[in-house]
Amino acid sequence: MATVERGKTLTGLDFYRICGLRRSVRWFKTWKPVEREKIQRILEVVRVAGSSPGNLQPWRAVVVEQAKLSSERRERLLYADNMQAPQALAPVWIYWFGDTTVVRPEVFKQRLSEMLDAGSAPTSHGWSREVMEGIIDRGEEAPEGLPALQEIAYHMPPEFPPQAAYSETVGAAVIGLFAAINEGLGTTLCMAAAPSKVHIVLEELGVPQTWVPVWMQLIGYPAEDAEAGGLRPRLPFEEIFYEGDARTSFRRDPAVVCELESAGVLGAPAPVPGRFEELKRLAQMFGYPI
Repeated sequence: MATVERGKTLTGLDFYRICGLRRSVRWFKTWKPVEREKIQRILEVVRVAGSSPGNLQPWRAVVVEQAKLSSERRERLLYADNMQAPQALAPVWIYWFGDTTVVRPEVFKQRLSEMLDAGSAPTSHGWSREVMEGIIDRGEEAPEGLPALQEIAYHMPPEFPPQAAYSETVGAAVIGLFAAINEGLGTTLCMAAAPSKVHIVLEELGVPQTWVPVWMQLIGYPAEDAEAGGLRPRLPFEEIFYEGDARTSFRRDPAVVCELESAGVLGAPAPVPGRFEELKRLAQMFGYPI
């Protein structure tokens, strides 16, 4: 059991067990609100653990508690994503956005300057303020050993800022998933809105047009078993991981597989016994067709 002793002791699950419990929970206890401190801890974890090139940190999030919405706003936000049942059941919706305005040369310069002050950009690798200013301010070619930032600063294609903001926010939202599981909550990611209805979410949440919708994270106490029916179907290990080149499958060690099974990462494959009976009970409970 992981503990952190700093003021109040926090307890959580082992990391591998958290990974083993990662499921798309779609049935939530609508009657049980999520404690505000749990939501804050999820956001705090994302803030410190999120990673992005140049430390740009483009992720932004808007937390919506369903119980605090007017019926009109609730219906509009549900309508934006086609009235999906999991969203209607989840007490908390976290809308994750990527802020495209931070993917700019001047912001790169500011963030890199902060990294130099913090000792995160080592001079032994070639980083310095002189080099950074030469690249970003004067368009000089980056020295060998450093990323080609001059191309980003002076030859950035128009599609790059939204792509970069989007991809980095995906990583942040995934951290949010694991943090929610560590809090004993059920969670899943779904579309923030249908592409034709994104404007509804932007309007209702007061979001700038420069923020790209990435995911909506649903959070609540699970009404279904935390294993959510077992381990989802996954492609064979050797079909998705390679070593040396894309023609050589990564050799899978059976001993490591046994270790991960013992740690709770590789659980029973879906559907576990009783899963379909559980789904029928949940459908009856919430008034959905069986």
